[in-house]
Amino acid sequence: MVGNQTILSPPSAEELAATGKAAAPTGGSKDARATEKKPQNFTFDKSYWSAGPRDEPGYCSQQTLYEDLGSELLDHAFSGFNACILAYGQTGSGKSYSMMGYGADKGIITLTCEELFRRLDEKRDADSSVDFRVEVSYIEIYNEKVRDLLNPKNTGNLKVREHPNLGPYVEDLSKLVVGTYDEMITLMDEGNKARTVAATNMNETSSRSHSVFTLLLTMKRHDAATNLDTEKVSRINLIDLAGSERANSTGATGQCLKEGANINKFLTTLGKVISALASASQAADTKGKGKKKAEDFVTSRDSVLTWLLKDSLGGNSKTAMIAAISPADYEETLSTLRYADQAKKIKNKAVVNEDPNAKLVRELKEELEMLRARVAGGGGGGTMESTYDPSVPPEKQVVKYKAKDGTVKTVTKAELQEQLESSEKLMQSLNETWEEKMLKTQEVHKEREKALEELGITVDRNMVGVHAPKKMPHLVNSNEDPLMSECLVYQLKYGRTIVGRLDSDKPAAIRLSGENILEEHCYIDNSDSVVTLTAPTGSMTFINGKRVAPDRAHKLRSGFRIILGENHVFRFNNPEEVRKQRDRQKHLSVAINGDMEGDPSGGASPATRPDSPASSAADADWNYAKREAALRLAGLDPDSMPDDQLDSLYEKITKVKTLRGKRFEGGSRPDSSLSLSQMDDMWSEFGRPIHSSEALTDDTSVDHQNGTPYDEPPSAVMASAQIREMQGQLEAQRVEFESRLEAMGEGPSGEAEDLKVEKEHMEKQLVVVQAQMKR
Repeated sequence: MVGNQTILSPPSAEELAATGKAAAPTGGSKDARATEKKPQNFTFDKSYWSAGPRDEPGYCSQQTLYEDLGSELLDHAFSGFNACILAYGQTGSGKSYSMMGYGADKGIITLTCEELFRRLDEKRDADSSVDFRVEVSYIEIYNEKVRDLLNPKNTGNLKVREHPNLGPYVEDLSKLVVGTYDEMITLMDEGNKARTVAATNMNETSSRSHSVFTLLLTMKRHDAATNLDTEKVSRINLIDLAGSERANSTGATGQCLKEGANINKFLTTLGKVISALASASQAADTKGKGKKKAEDFVTSRDSVLTWLLKDSLGGNSKTAMIAAISPADYEETLSTLRYADQAKKIKNKAVVNEDPNAKLVRELKEELEMLRARVAGGGGGGTMESTYDPSVPPEKQVVKYKAKDGTVKTVTKAELQEQLESSEKLMQSLNETWEEKMLKTQEVHKEREKALEELGITVDRNMVGVHAPKKMPHLVNSNEDPLMSECLVYQLKYGRTIVGRLDSDKPAAIRLSGENILEEHCYIDNSDSVVTLTAPTGSMTFINGKRVAPDRAHKLRSGFRIILGENHVFRFNNPEEVRKQRDRQKHLSVAINGDMEGDPSGGASPATRPDSPASSAADADWNYAKREAALRLAGLDPDSMPDDQLDSLYEKITKVKTLRGKRFEGGSRPDSSLSLSQMDDMWSEFGRPIHSSEALTDDTSVDHQNGTPYDEPPSAVMASAQIREMQGQLEAQRVEFESRLEAMGEGPSGEAEDLKVEKEHMEKQLVVVQAQMKR
């Protein structure tokens, strides 16, 4: 044990008065669990702090966490041991960040996969007699139901079974072959896409479900002297648990309360399992030979995940637990620390998994023969089928047989048939050749791509993550969960794109499901780089928070926020529109300075610039879009603010920008996801903050090679001149809009409606430009 710990302090009176809950961690050499009565000390293996600035002494990076945990467990895996890392803690404490990572900050799963294939390449070069094979599975457990994220055919709830030799396993789960790191990340990305689609349709977030990413590493060595093959098989489970907060602390009701109840069921079972295993480990240390207490018996089957974790907790595995805590909630932090304190007392019994298949296949063959005999003969011996009435269903036909330990067991024929089918499937999977597994992987990959494309989601096998089309307008999803935001891209091809329900017979290029999605929900027309949206009567469709008038074409601009139904939030991106605006700025810069020697883009052509947004502001996009729509429905206009409030707001924004500029000095600043047309996203009292000076960039305007924004002016003089020029252009447009509106009169028309939207959009841009000039 390494005594490098922190102190958990009880909340102060001010914190309790303000929020009712708080915790203030401070540095120290011990961990103290403080209560109003007396502090209780305990020690963990490691203690990390990552809530402050990156340059703060003692700050723990993702790489540091991986080197302390992931690297060691990978060493064990190459030695033939099973390995497991599970992240536990309340929502928002950093579990998913530690395991999956966000953007450039790779998590343990990604870093483990990267290091795994790097080591495989080294070992293959060093010893050609060893053959390495890697298989992957990816599941999600939501409301106690298991979902296969890699195979679209496995849409239902997969069953969890247990074999005496194999232990618990998921029946019919896809185990796909991967040969490179890129293939691995592509699988993970497409699995996350499937998870996002299902979660959005059900209005859930990843914090309400568990995810289990499993790597199966097979090492086969050929001994030339004996002409025999030896084999080691290691299973690496990387688990991101659901948020550990209790239902009474979240204020949840309805479906959310059901989710919380299932999560609480898992937490209760996990607590019992950890407590029982800790007691058993301590009893083994003291060599107590008394009978087990009733509470010491492990009840792992009470929850699906604890059942699957049977080997990882107290069984055949090298396991590490990440207990993620947050300074924001004292009680939840204390609860998490108690779990971790109990878990560290568990002692696993890991062994090297060498040559398991030969013995297992032989035992399975014997088991299948016995099961077939029992099903056919009624007891495992003679033929007793004639004693049963054929009209009696198998569920009511009782069979008695003697087990290996001599006990007599009574089961129904239906149960025997189910057990026989399960064993046959298991036997078939064990007898699959590597070539058959590779062929199956290719088939599943095609099915997965087809399933995503049928929903209208863009899939590019050669690229990982969100890579939007270079020229084509598209929709990018937003979600309150950063893991699920900007995960899906829907192309808007030339002509008409119909958005409809997933289960509708009517043709639709983009298919959604969930609350208030119609069979033909809306139509998006793309003609000559002008994109319009039309919603039929009864369609719940919002653009920038306003419910659109039915049967009217509404012009979309890059950066517009679109809400379809209850749960689907998108940002519209039009790369061509952004590039045209960038070119206008470029020509303006040339006219001012005579050349572009200071162009920070380095002369990069538009084709080489990324066109998909980064994920740093994705959650803000979702929150802002939802808040904006709610305010509009309530009859409040977030844009109608008095000048004094605007001036005060701009002063606050300037302070935030100054502080953030200092924080991200040295090129560590995250990419902005705002487009040029998203200058209208300035905060109102109910809005969201603009993302610093990158308000004049496109949706992905950062050059990842040199870390500079493409549209950042080469000098302050040029920036000032550009802003003055833009202000003049916008002012002229405003006057033109007003005159055209007056000429049309007050009568309703589609053109007048579009002009009003354009005028509002332009006026917001003008406000931003004026704010830039004040600086």
